[in-house]
Amino acid sequence: MKVQYVYGKNICFRDVCEEDAAFILELRGDDQLGKFLSKTEIDLDKQKLWIRNYKQRTQEYYFIIAGKNGESYGTIRLYDVQGDSFCWGSWIIKKTAPGSIAVESAFLIYEFAFGKLGFKRSHFDVRKGNIKVVDFHKRLGSRIISEDDLNYYFNLSLADYALAKQRYTKYIPEQVEVKEAV
Repeated sequence: MKVQYVYGKNICFRDVCEEDAAFILELRGDDQLGKFLSKTEIDLDKQKLWIRNYKQRTQEYYFIIAGKNGESYGTIRLYDVQGDSFCWGSWIIKKTAPGSIAVESAFLIYEFAFGKLGFKRSHFDVRKGNIKVVDFHKRLGSRIISEDDLNYYFNLSLADYALAKQRYTKYIPEQVEVKEAV
């Protein structure tokens, strides 16, 4: 299923398009924002090609995080599907975004993946130096299952996510609406 939009409480996810390439490069090219992400070559044509290639892949979603007013705030991606588990990342929020955007976007990706796509767990990695994000995931109930010199590797089960939802209800939409691509 290819998705055009995922609507949450105060934000939506919009499937990336080639016109988003400059915005993505602006975020990823910022030394502070992109510090804990895999390096991206700052080349507009290559970014557009990456987006075209992404559009051909199945079981992967790359979204622009946007406000209800349409303003682009960041990116988030769901990928590396392994059975009933998904990975998410490429999570980057511009500096001027409202403070709640990061937390709400994390909950929306879980609501989409667990609630709409039917996954039972999530696996992902976080750079060890990214202390705020490591702490955020631990507060949600994610468990570190391994580590290497650079990363912590986490798992979050659907059951643990259900417990986290009880503590963070103000960020959870009552209903997640998905508009499929035509």
